[in-house]
Amino acid sequence: MFAVFDGHGGGEVAKYSKRHFEEGLRQMEEFKQSDYKEGLRRGFLDIDVQLNSGGLEEVAKTKRDNPPTKSPLMKILTDVSGKKKADTGGEDGEDDLNLDSIGCTANVVMIDYSSRKVWVANAGDSRCVMGKGGRAIPLSFDHKPECEVEIARIEAAGSVIQEGRVDGHLNLTRALGDLKFKKKPGLTAE
Repeated sequence: MFAVFDGHGGGEVAKYSKRHFEEGLRQMEEFKQSDYKEGLRRGFLDIDVQLNSGGLEEVAKTKRDNPPTKSPLMKILTDVSGKKKADTGGEDGEDDLNLDSIGCTANVVMIDYSSRKVWVANAGDSRCVMGKGGRAIPLSFDHKPECEVEIARIEAAGSVIQEGRVDGHLNLTRALGDLKFKKKPGLTAE
Protein backbone atom coordinates (compact mmCIF):
# COMPACT_ATOMS: atom_id res chain seq x y z
CA MET A 1 0.00 0.00 0.00
CA PHE A 2 1.16 3.48 -0.89
CA ALA A 3 -0.53 6.66 0.31
CA VAL A 4 -0.18 10.39 -0.09
CA PHE A 5 -1.93 12.64 2.42
CA ASP A 6 -1.47 16.26 1.37
CA GLY A 7 -2.41 18.74 4.09
CA HIS A 8 -4.07 22.11 3.76
CA GLY A 9 -4.64 24.60 6.57
CA GLY A 10 -1.69 22.83 8.17
CA GLY A 11 -0.13 19.38 7.84
CA GLU A 12 -1.48 17.92 11.07
CA VAL A 13 -4.47 15.98 9.64
CA ALA A 14 -2.16 14.55 6.96
CA LYS A 15 0.22 13.38 9.70
CA TYR A 16 -2.70 11.94 11.69
CA SER A 17 -3.95 10.09 8.60
CA LYS A 18 -0.48 8.72 7.91
CA ARG A 19 -0.32 7.35 11.47
CA HIS A 20 -3.82 5.85 11.61
CA PHE A 21 -5.25 5.07 8.15
CA GLU A 22 -3.58 1.75 7.40
CA GLU A 23 -4.07 0.40 10.93
CA GLY A 24 -7.80 1.18 10.81
CA LEU A 25 -8.14 -0.25 7.31
CA ARG A 26 -6.55 -3.56 8.27
CA GLN A 27 -9.03 -3.97 11.15
CA MET A 28 -12.12 -3.59 8.92
CA GLU A 29 -14.16 -6.64 8.02
CA GLU A 30 -14.44 -5.42 4.42
CA PHE A 31 -10.67 -5.34 4.11
CA LYS A 32 -10.27 -8.74 5.77
CA GLN A 33 -12.79 -10.16 3.27
CA SER A 34 -10.91 -8.59 0.32
CA ASP A 35 -13.66 -6.02 -0.36
CA TYR A 36 -10.99 -3.40 -0.90
CA LYS A 37 -13.25 -0.88 -2.62
CA GLU A 38 -15.60 -0.65 0.37
CA GLY A 39 -12.72 -0.92 2.84
CA LEU A 40 -10.89 2.05 1.31
CA ARG A 41 -14.11 4.11 1.16
CA ARG A 42 -14.90 3.39 4.81
CA GLY A 43 -11.26 3.98 5.75
CA PHE A 44 -11.54 7.58 4.56
CA LEU A 45 -14.82 8.07 6.43
CA ASP A 46 -13.37 6.51 9.59
CA ILE A 47 -10.58 9.10 9.73
CA ASP A 48 -13.27 11.78 10.20
CA VAL A 49 -15.02 9.63 12.83
CA GLN A 50 -11.71 9.27 14.67
CA LEU A 51 -11.01 12.99 14.44
CA ASN A 52 -14.45 13.75 15.89
CA SER A 53 -14.00 11.29 18.75
CA GLY A 54 -10.70 12.29 20.29
CA GLY A 55 -8.39 12.46 17.30
CA LEU A 56 -8.46 16.26 17.25
CA GLU A 57 -6.62 16.19 20.58
CA GLU A 58 -3.75 14.39 18.85
CA VAL A 59 -3.95 16.88 15.95
CA ALA A 60 -3.81 19.79 18.44
CA LYS A 61 -0.80 18.25 20.19
CA THR A 62 0.97 17.80 16.84
CA LYS A 63 0.27 21.44 15.98
CA ARG A 64 1.48 22.68 19.37
CA ASP A 65 4.62 20.52 19.27
CA ASN A 66 5.47 21.70 15.74
CA PRO A 67 4.14 25.23 15.40
CA PRO A 68 4.27 26.70 11.93
CA THR A 69 7.13 29.09 11.45
CA LYS A 70 6.50 32.61 10.26
CA SER A 71 8.83 34.64 8.16
CA PRO A 72 10.41 37.60 10.00
CA LEU A 73 8.14 39.99 8.11
CA MET A 74 4.99 38.03 9.07
CA LYS A 75 6.12 37.99 12.71
CA ILE A 76 6.35 41.76 12.67
CA LEU A 77 2.98 42.14 10.97
CA THR A 78 1.08 39.67 13.19
CA ASP A 79 2.87 39.91 16.57
CA VAL A 80 2.68 43.65 17.12
CA SER A 81 1.97 43.38 20.85
CA GLY A 82 4.47 40.60 21.57
CA LYS A 83 2.24 39.45 24.46
CA LYS A 84 1.15 35.89 25.12
CA LYS A 85 -2.49 35.16 25.70
CA ALA A 86 -3.13 35.43 29.43
CA ASP A 87 -6.20 33.21 29.45
CA THR A 88 -4.36 30.19 28.00
CA GLY A 89 -1.01 30.51 29.70
CA GLY A 90 0.62 31.42 26.41
CA GLU A 91 -0.73 28.39 24.53
CA ASP A 92 -3.32 28.53 21.82
CA GLY A 93 -6.70 27.10 22.76
CA GLU A 94 -8.34 24.63 20.38
CA ASP A 95 -10.42 27.43 18.87
CA ASP A 96 -7.22 29.40 18.19
CA LEU A 97 -5.68 26.37 16.48
CA ASN A 98 -8.51 26.25 13.89
CA LEU A 99 -8.62 22.45 14.16
CA ASP A 100 -11.88 22.21 12.24
CA SER A 101 -10.26 24.01 9.28
CA ILE A 102 -7.33 21.61 8.87
CA GLY A 103 -7.65 18.80 6.36
CA CYS A 104 -5.86 16.79 3.75
CA THR A 105 -6.39 15.21 0.40
CA ALA A 106 -5.82 11.48 0.21
CA ASN A 107 -4.61 9.21 -2.52
CA VAL A 108 -4.17 5.55 -1.63
CA VAL A 109 -2.91 2.87 -4.00
CA MET A 110 -3.09 -0.75 -2.96
CA ILE A 111 -1.61 -3.54 -5.03
CA ASP A 112 -3.03 -7.03 -4.62
CA TYR A 113 -0.30 -9.17 -6.09
CA SER A 114 -2.30 -12.41 -5.84
CA SER A 115 -5.10 -11.11 -8.07
CA ARG A 116 -2.82 -8.78 -10.05
CA LYS A 117 -5.15 -5.85 -9.37
CA VAL A 118 -4.50 -2.26 -8.35
CA TRP A 119 -6.99 -0.45 -6.12
CA VAL A 120 -6.96 3.35 -6.01
CA ALA A 121 -9.01 5.57 -3.72
CA ASN A 122 -8.82 9.33 -3.51
CA ALA A 123 -10.46 12.24 -1.78
CA GLY A 124 -9.69 15.72 -3.02
CA ASP A 125 -7.47 16.83 -5.84
CA SER A 126 -4.31 14.82 -5.35
CA ARG A 127 -4.02 12.96 -8.59
CA CYS A 128 -2.89 9.42 -9.31
CA VAL A 129 -1.79 8.33 -12.78
CA MET A 130 -0.19 5.21 -14.19
CA GLY A 131 2.35 5.28 -16.97
CA LYS A 132 1.59 2.89 -19.84
CA GLY A 133 3.23 2.96 -23.24
CA GLY A 134 4.52 6.49 -22.70
CA ARG A 135 1.07 7.82 -21.71
CA ALA A 136 -0.33 8.88 -18.35
CA ILE A 137 -3.50 6.91 -17.55
CA PRO A 138 -5.68 8.62 -14.89
CA LEU A 139 -6.44 6.39 -11.91
CA SER A 140 -8.22 8.98 -9.78
CA PHE A 141 -10.83 11.71 -10.14
CA ASP A 142 -10.20 15.27 -8.93
CA HIS A 143 -12.91 16.42 -6.53
CA LYS A 144 -13.06 20.10 -7.48
CA PRO A 145 -15.78 22.76 -7.13
CA GLU A 146 -16.08 23.24 -10.88
CA CYS A 147 -17.21 19.62 -11.53
CA GLU A 148 -20.97 19.37 -12.18
CA VAL A 149 -21.35 16.16 -10.13
CA GLU A 150 -19.58 17.75 -7.17
CA ILE A 151 -21.55 21.01 -7.49
CA ALA A 152 -24.83 19.05 -7.35
CA ARG A 153 -23.63 17.07 -4.31
CA ILE A 154 -22.45 20.17 -2.45
CA GLU A 155 -25.67 22.07 -3.16
CA ALA A 156 -27.80 19.06 -2.12
CA ALA A 157 -25.91 19.12 1.18
CA GLY A 158 -26.95 22.75 1.76
CA SER A 159 -23.69 24.47 0.84
CA VAL A 160 -22.80 26.69 -2.09
CA ILE A 161 -19.94 27.22 -4.48
CA GLN A 162 -18.74 30.83 -4.24
CA GLU A 163 -15.79 32.17 -6.20
CA GLY A 164 -14.86 28.59 -7.16
CA ARG A 165 -14.72 27.40 -3.56
CA VAL A 166 -17.03 25.47 -1.22
CA ASP A 167 -18.77 28.11 0.91
CA GLY A 168 -16.21 30.55 -0.50
CA HIS A 169 -13.33 28.86 1.38
CA LEU A 170 -12.35 25.33 0.35
CA ASN A 171 -10.88 24.79 -3.14
CA LEU A 172 -11.77 21.09 -3.23
CA THR A 173 -14.99 19.21 -2.56
CA ARG A 174 -13.79 16.17 -0.64
CA ALA A 175 -11.09 15.76 1.97
CA LEU A 176 -10.22 14.12 5.24
CA GLY A 177 -10.74 16.53 8.13
CA ASP A 178 -12.04 20.02 7.30
CA LEU A 179 -14.70 19.22 9.89
CA LYS A 180 -16.32 22.66 9.84
CA PHE A 181 -17.73 21.77 6.42
CA LYS A 182 -19.22 18.50 7.72
CA LYS A 183 -21.56 19.71 10.45
CA LYS A 184 -24.88 19.95 8.61
CA PRO A 185 -27.61 18.50 10.86
CA GLY A 186 -29.26 15.39 9.44
CA LEU A 187 -26.48 14.57 6.96
CA THR A 188 -24.20 11.56 7.20
CA ALA A 189 -20.54 11.72 6.25
CA GLU A 190 -21.33 10.06 2.94
